[in-house]
Amino acid sequence: EIYTYLGNNQWKRISGALTNVDVSDKDNVWGVNRNQLIFRYSRSENKWQHVGGRAIQISVGEAGVWVVNENHDIYYRAGTYGDVDTKGSHWVNVSGKLKWVSSGSDIVVGVNAADEIYYREEVSSTNPTGSRWVKVPGRLMQIDVHKDEYVVGTNSANHIYKSPVALRT
Repeated sequence: EIYTYLGNNQWKRISGALTNVDVSDKDNVWGVNRNQLIFRYSRSENKWQHVGGRAIQISVGEAGVWVVNENHDIYYRAGTYGDVDTKGSHWVNVSGKLKWVSSGSDIVVGVNAADEIYYREEVSSTNPTGSRWVKVPGRLMQIDVHKDEYVVGTNSANHIYKSPVALRT
């Protein structure tokens, strides 16, 4: 079941069923269902729109829509950079293997099956898939980035960590 928050401790159920969902700072909503099918919520049509491809995890942010599939392959949705309200055009395979990915502002972070932390270098509007993954010290099993300001994650002991973003230049 999917719910939207109305404010004042009120929730409203909306149609659909997803196993993983993400909402951007501009209120773009993408998700995947138990069959690993990918959907986005079309505000103009007020309904879920099926998008091709399969994934187990999805993230939407200023750096566009990113997914991880069951083989831990990473994909970026062309045409979604800038957190625009569009389904984009096609999936672009990005090198590497991750189990979790998160899209921020000119930054994409992720963790692999060994809980190693990475960020994607040189992500920009002219190069939305960036150039390479850079390993960061530490281990997390899940990670999220807020804009380009800070990263939050949990480790295998369920401890929560927060760190400011400090990219190498």
